[in-house]
Amino acid sequence: MPQTFAEGPQDFPPLATVLEMSGLEYMQKMMAGEVPTTTFARGANYRISKVEKGLVEITGTPLFEHTNAFGGVHGGWYGVMLDTCLTCAIITGLPKGQYQTTLEYKVNMVRAIPVGMEVTGVGRLEHLGRSTGIARGEIRGPDGRVYAFGTATCFLMTAPD
Repeated sequence: MPQTFAEGPQDFPPLATVLEMSGLEYMQKMMAGEVPTTTFARGANYRISKVEKGLVEITGTPLFEHTNAFGGVHGGWYGVMLDTCLTCAIITGLPKGQYQTTLEYKVNMVRAIPVGMEVTGVGRLEHLGRSTGIARGEIRGPDGRVYAFGTATCFLMTAPD
């Protein structure tokens, strides 16, 4: 089943339902299309392509609508790709009952991604503590070259009582 996109808030399962799954289970269901991914992913033209415990890959292709005023791929597109694969890698490490939100992420752009070139963002979980998770990763081209790299720190939360 292909990935599905939320059309509105009603398409997402309630938080209580999400928290009944481990983060890995939730991400696997998202990749399989059993729960929707964000509509933002459709607009940014990327999809989840691999989910393992501690690792998430997303595949995306920047289009003309993702360019800046000079015709290059907008830095925000790099940020979206990295924020997604990094935070999703952290999610894969979460036990049932926990969820996260991004505290900060950093992006270093190494070279320009050509419009229309498919790239892969790879996020790897580096640390999962009681209150924070940290991931690092990169965006690579089809030739294996690094186009950007970065890190993310997420705040870990449990369901409110």
